[in-house]
Amino acid sequence: MIDEIGAQVAEAMLNIVDGDGRPFDGPVLIRIHNGREVNATIANKNGPNLMIKVPFHNGPGDFYAIIVSSSGYRDSGCFIKANPKVLAQPKALLLHSKPKAQFVPWAQFKVDHPDSASFLAVGGGEQAAQAHYEELGKSAPNTLACLLNLTQAMSEIDLNGRTPLSYFKQICWDKTMAQDRFFGYVDPSIIPVVRAAAAKGEFAEEKDCAKFHPGSTCSWKQIAFPVANVQLTFHEHDSIVIDGLTCVRIEPDIDLYRDLVAHGFDEVIPNLLTGGLTDPYAVFFMRWTTAQDDNGPGFDPGYDLA
Repeated sequence: MIDEIGAQVAEAMLNIVDGDGRPFDGPVLIRIHNGREVNATIANKNGPNLMIKVPFHNGPGDFYAIIVSSSGYRDSGCFIKANPKVLAQPKALLLHSKPKAQFVPWAQFKVDHPDSASFLAVGGGEQAAQAHYEELGKSAPNTLACLLNLTQAMSEIDLNGRTPLSYFKQICWDKTMAQDRFFGYVDPSIIPVVRAAAAKGEFAEEKDCAKFHPGSTCSWKQIAFPVANVQLTFHEHDSIVIDGLTCVRIEPDIDLYRDLVAHGFDEVIPNLLTGGLTDPYAVFFMRWTTAQDDNGPGFDPGYDLA
């Protein structure tokens, strides 16, 4: 496509949705830049669909960041690579400034997310899983959101045809369960499998993991995504026997940043100073956005955000 002044341009149809997955038709401010000469702002436009045109350079300047803002919502964004022969269709997720998780009834959750429901029942049965699900949804929604984030994220990890979920023998439904991690007991055969995955470049080992995870003996972080990767930390000195098998304690969590330096300065240190914990809704946003950028099946942990 050639614009009025003769420059070649590429088009993108931006689709904006809210935390419920519904089209966002409110007013938005769009900022577009490519880290070079393009730094444009589009104001006073309403979603959910906006046509964007950007210059095409046939080079490094064709990678654009699109930032979406709206009053009362967290800033959002996505990326496109300009191509005049292809209409890009990026998606942006706008979450309220203070989002609240909305959980469906257990019966509906079982239908929509049967694998996650089965996982929550491990070691205790469905009745106990339902009771925990319903209690956490009322008393600790951030904790339940974190658990569902991790359940979905671990279900997407391939360990030689199995997922980390399949190694679990028990979930610790106690005070250790938090909005940024939970604990459980697993078949220890998962450890050499994760170590082998790390040797293939799918995970990175966290050295001196006990500094961040007291009592831990080994830990590996997934490096599949630029943000919000699962970390699997093991406490091999903490073990129990389940159905005749000696199982070890596992601590799954999600780091917002893949780079250890960024993780330390932007996430761990602020949390230590403020007493805060990683925001599960930031995890939701990052995994959702990354799935769009990778043209993946999407990230759906089983709850919406109002």
